Amino acid sequence: MNYSKISGQFVCKMAMLLAFVFAACSEDNSPINGAHGGAAEEQGVYALAGRVGDVYPKLLLAVDENSMQAPKGSSITVYELDSLTLDTTGRSFVSSINDDEGRFVIDSLDFDSPYVLIEEIVPARDTCLYVSDWLLPLVENQLRYEKLENPSSETQCFERTLKAKEFRAVVDLRKKEKISVNSLTTAKVPLLQKYIAEGKTFAEASQMAERKILEDYGIYEDLGSFEKMFDDDSELSYVNELIRYTDSSAREMLVWKDVMGNYVSPKDFMGNAQMKKYYQNMKKMIDYRIGFLAKVDGLGQCTEARENDVGEIKLFYTPNYVNVVCRSKKWTMGFKSVEHTKGLLVDNRDGRSYETVTYNLGGTSQTWMAEDLVYADSTHPACQDYIDKSYAACRENGRYVWLHAMDIGLDDVNMFWIRWQGGDTVSYQDCLKVFSGDLDSVVPGTCMQGSLGGHWDYVYTNPLLRSNLNAHQGICPDGWRIPTTSDWRTLLQNLGEQYGVDYAKAVPVLYDETATGFGLYSTHEGLVVDNEGRVVVSQNGVFNDMFVVTDEHLSRVQFFGGYSTGYGFGFRTPGDREYEESYFNIPPLDKLNVRCIKN
Repeated sequence: MNYSKISGQFVCKMAMLLAFVFAACSEDNSPINGAHGGAAEEQGVYALAGRVGDVYPKLLLAVDENSMQAPKGSSITVYELDSLTLDTTGRSFVSSINDDEGRFVIDSLDFDSPYVLIEEIVPARDTCLYVSDWLLPLVENQLRYEKLENPSSETQCFERTLKAKEFRAVVDLRKKEKISVNSLTTAKVPLLQKYIAEGKTFAEASQMAERKILEDYGIYEDLGSFEKMFDDDSELSYVNELIRYTDSSAREMLVWKDVMGNYVSPKDFMGNAQMKKYYQNMKKMIDYRIGFLAKVDGLGQCTEARENDVGEIKLFYTPNYVNVVCRSKKWTMGFKSVEHTKGLLVDNRDGRSYETVTYNLGGTSQTWMAEDLVYADSTHPACQDYIDKSYAACRENGRYVWLHAMDIGLDDVNMFWIRWQGGDTVSYQDCLKVFSGDLDSVVPGTCMQGSLGGHWDYVYTNPLLRSNLNAHQGICPDGWRIPTTSDWRTLLQNLGEQYGVDYAKAVPVLYDETATGFGLYSTHEGLVVDNEGRVVVSQNGVFNDMFVVTDEHLSRVQFFGGYSTGYGFGFRTPGDREYEESYFNIPPLDKLNVRCIKN
């Protein structure tokens, strides 16, 4: 009898304890499937509020349209879902969007289940990208466009959109949180249902669905709940932009625009808050697209253990590739890092400081300026005759005339000019004789038979330098000098050995600041702010760096020579224009840039 009393008391206490434990568990993470310990349906009155529509990062497009929200007055439907299966129960509630920002508020939902499907179908609108007549030929470059709703028949549309947009999300009403219903939550719904059917809890299924979507696009970090995407500067807004791309459209961006944008100088975007923001968003979206394509091309996850690993991503409709590297757990455009040491140079003439880089490779040591020289005074003006004296324009077009870069005058050069307008009076051999009579050797390529249809027109400048060519200071600061072509070749040969390529094929690594520290950049043209304060982007850009050298018959070295589109950017870049030593000596007033090398 005593045993029976004790047993009864023990059973009663344990039943109360277990009931308390189960009740506590069911509040936070209740399983959906009853076969796995699921809970019964919980009848209640719930409130629901949030916003329907997509959010994108600002200043990614020429015209800043950073959202696509459900229009005011449009209908939103909330479907009750079975707590065990997430199937619809047949009960629903229809409400409407309160404002043009896509917001909605439902004060009372009398449902038996806390799980609901929110659905909004944004009606199709007759919209187009309108381009004025004089800009129509440039529309593919997106130089400028205006989005017009309900355009007139006279309006010339480059692109008209009539497709309706569907937004969906499955949520737990017990969370009592504002909900964002967007393209990411829409993509999440079928995966959520799949994992629920496999016996996962709602919380587990939600996390798994989000992780699957992110990993399919090469993203391996938790960026937060998809239902919390309200901020146009959040990481999820960039992912929301990313999922608009297909394999081919992402590769098409990589053909030229992403390459130009990745290697452009940050200085091109400074001085204006909107342009700076555009630059930051552009760089971030490039990395997201690279991560996506790295996933598609089977490069695997970039982990800490794979730091500095390299790979290639194939371009769209060409056999070419772009080189990528694993950095900080993300694939990014670039090359493996080689040993180099950064330093600082202060020009005592104006107090300006420049980054420097030292390489101890191939048994030699070289210290270069890692920035273009910008010193100017009354006798060495910079950006001469340029209307646009911006950093980008001066760098692209050449900051110094050749005479000022060399720090010499017209009395220090001999100028030869030969012109042939056809006929038999001047032959190819005559051309050679003219030059060989005045020079110790004939510059290869000076006389080209049949050039320009037989019309020669050359200007040849022969500097009478009073100093050793290997130690000509020119406009460089004290202790530094104008490099020779031999200096450039030594640099490229040593880097080429590090990467296992020919010296000319090593040129692209000079544009990867992290890999080599040299600091060359592409030029992204046409970035301006219009009268309405919007960033207007011309999708033009080039790689074209020309630097002065002291060689008597070689007045410059040139990288890429205006290379711009379609070739990729890496060691397999086709053609022979990566590196060129100019055999056509230029007139003394042509413009070039200066990179000094330390004595």
